Amino acid sequence: MRTIAYISGKIEIKNRECFVGDQKVDCPQTGKAFTTVGDKLNLLPQIPFLEKRSDPIFLVIILAIVIFFSILAIFRIKIFSKTLREYIKPIWYFILISLAAVTWQYLFGIKIDDGLMSLKISQWVWEICIALSAYKLVKNLNFGYGNLFFLGVLYSFIIHGLKAVIRYLFYEKTFLYLIDRFLYGTLLVMLIVFIGGSMFLFLRRRGMIKF
Repeated sequence: MRTIAYISGKIEIKNRECFVGDQKVDCPQTGKAFTTVGDKLNLLPQIPFLEKRSDPIFLVIILAIVIFFSILAIFRIKIFSKTLREYIKPIWYFILISLAAVTWQYLFGIKIDDGLMSLKISQWVWEICIALSAYKLVKNLNFGYGNLFFLGVLYSFIIHGLKAVIRYLFYEKTFLYLIDRFLYGTLLVMLIVFIGGSMFLFLRRRGMIKF
């Protein structure tokens, strides 16, 4: 007769094998891709070319992003008829709260053993900040869909760019994992921006709500 054992506890992934404590168990969510060190990938398949780390390449990427946004700010280049200052100034405090939530998550939240509730709360904080930012910009600056798209891009670099830096510097993650998590986080940001922003735009254009 076949015996089925039920094991309760937190499943940890080590080298693409799953353990509860010291006991090896079957991995859940079969069909998912993992990095060579066992990190789960949400979107990307296993890509050996990206399974590496390189400080010079990472620094060049970060520098290129900083230069890009600096050029937008210094030369007041308009993106969908708005300058970077017009995007950031009305919502700067939401941006600071989002950065604080991400920083708290990695400094303190990740160390709290409460069933991931602290991490969920910190995520809810920056998600709410994104939704409120979309509402305020649609209300006060007459933002359209193009502006909402760039707002999503901006928040993706602010929040998930910071997460990528932390994961690379302090958790020694590979480019494959960083890119996968950045893309996954960007999709989440875009959904929040477009679902919330589209609802506000629809109500404003139909005259159902006067801002």
